[in-house]
Amino acid sequence: MKSNRWIKFATLAGIAFVSVALLSGSIIVSNSPGGFNAGLTRAVGNGDTPGGLLRLGSSAPCDSLDPAQTFDPWCAVVHRAFSRNLMAFAGKPGEEGLIVVPDLVTDLPVSNSDKTTWTFRLRTDVFWSDGSPVTTTDVKYSIQRLFDDSLQSPVALDTLCLLSTCSGGVPDYKGPYVAPKEDLVSIVTPDEKTIVFNLNRPFNEFPRLLATPQYAPIQKARDLSLLAAGSNYAANPASNGPFVLTIDQAGLQYSFTRNALWTQESDGIRIPKVDAMSWKVFPDVDSTDQALLAGEIDVKLNYGLAPTARDATLADKSQRALIDNPEMSFVNFLVVNPTVPPLDRAPCRDAIFFALDKFDLQNIRGGSATTAVAHSLSPPTILGFDSSYNPYPSGRDETGNLRKAKQSLAQCGYPDGFQINMAYVAIGIGKDIFLSVQKSLARVGIVVDPVEFANFAEYFTTGIGSPETMSAQAIGLASSGWGPDYSSAYSYWAPLVDGRKIKPSSNQNFAELNLDEINSLLDLLDASDSAVETARLNREIEKLVMQESVYLPYAVDRIVLYRPDSLTNVYAQIALGNQYDLVNIGKREILP
Repeated sequence: MKSNRWIKFATLAGIAFVSVALLSGSIIVSNSPGGFNAGLTRAVGNGDTPGGLLRLGSSAPCDSLDPAQTFDPWCAVVHRAFSRNLMAFAGKPGEEGLIVVPDLVTDLPVSNSDKTTWTFRLRTDVFWSDGSPVTTTDVKYSIQRLFDDSLQSPVALDTLCLLSTCSGGVPDYKGPYVAPKEDLVSIVTPDEKTIVFNLNRPFNEFPRLLATPQYAPIQKARDLSLLAAGSNYAANPASNGPFVLTIDQAGLQYSFTRNALWTQESDGIRIPKVDAMSWKVFPDVDSTDQALLAGEIDVKLNYGLAPTARDATLADKSQRALIDNPEMSFVNFLVVNPTVPPLDRAPCRDAIFFALDKFDLQNIRGGSATTAVAHSLSPPTILGFDSSYNPYPSGRDETGNLRKAKQSLAQCGYPDGFQINMAYVAIGIGKDIFLSVQKSLARVGIVVDPVEFANFAEYFTTGIGSPETMSAQAIGLASSGWGPDYSSAYSYWAPLVDGRKIKPSSNQNFAELNLDEINSLLDLLDASDSAVETARLNREIEKLVMQESVYLPYAVDRIVLYRPDSLTNVYAQIALGNQYDLVNIGKREILP
């Protein structure tokens, strides 16, 4: 088993990026398109009429239909249609979609005072589509599978160490496939409806972790049967949600039909409107986009419109009202290393913050449709994000505030500038980002020299992930970025700014911040069980971090989503990759 942490960096950084008759129950009515970005804050399209077929399309299949294996963020809304979690993100638009609520369980879990023991009670009215009940045996087995090396689950090793003793950061428990007779004793199932998790350390966000797709329970009997037949769970996953998924042609065609064993009374998150969904995988992104704009499909699943359709649609005023352009969770930033002179002087770091040309970097990343200029380090997808927070304004046109930069240089004792090294990965736009930074800082006399790495694995382990390397190669600047796990403020801040987590390799606290005030606030954030308190602590931590001027945010990736005006109750679910929440979308025909 190996850590997938650097894969997260590489994957997120690399994202740049025949009409079918309706089924019974639909009528022809008119519908309001809602307006540009309306689906980010409210459900667009009122007056639902039950029934119909929702036609989905994508340019690739999900990486896996086994929840334990899925990594692609856009697949979360697909899994949500046929699988349920103990806890789940609310079926709501905007910040309400970040709230975690009971799903397969009767109520919020009961925990002990130090948040190491969590007890859940399963509902008695939830069933698999074959009629068998969902039991705690299924739940425990599903989590045991996450430890199995053959599945290559994206769940981080340090998270698995919550439930297993670990040697050298690797769980000692190896999963039910390798050790079928070995028990994961940290999970206790006294009966079919009660499950108790005994964690190795306090972890207040455990319910939020259980809301992620990888923790969706699978049907143990189905998995064992498939394994005995030489197959795997992804080839025929069971359903306990409102839809049953059928793989009509692997990698090309799928269908969703209503699950007769699912009831609305058992599920307050999914309120399905349509009778069925079809899903076609197209050869490429452009053919998928063409099918969407031509009305051959209703929703594009993976990441939104590609450049050709995106630019044409945004330029068409009549189509712009059908667009949502959400900002994603990954914040691109420069590490401004305070351990390398002269960046050990705060005004020298401030000069870089003011001089950076964010507009040029935005264009390198694809322009305003695919990238928003970032003024704050907090991602837009966690509680407490404040879009008005901008402590280092870079001018009206975002090309930099050279006057302020020169004032800062004078204050730090280098009025004519200084020389510094910058690390980057020579893949994709990596070198273009370096050249942009070099060009913009040269305007105030700061000379930037390259330190080039060939791949992300080396870069984030023994490159900028090594404080020794940062010091030995005098790396003052580094191109990087970060996004939260399970839409959690704590999972975003702790790796970046907790001084107690600095490591000799694979270190994510690149700036080596170790401030008592920040560490204390992180402990409070970790212990917070209130959305209001979490939001407040997020803002406090961000202000303290930004005052240190060690992480310079410059861009947040965006996607362009298109919602035909035939759709109802359509909104972007912020915690699930900012994709449309498929399971709750309705559909109706529009008068010509």
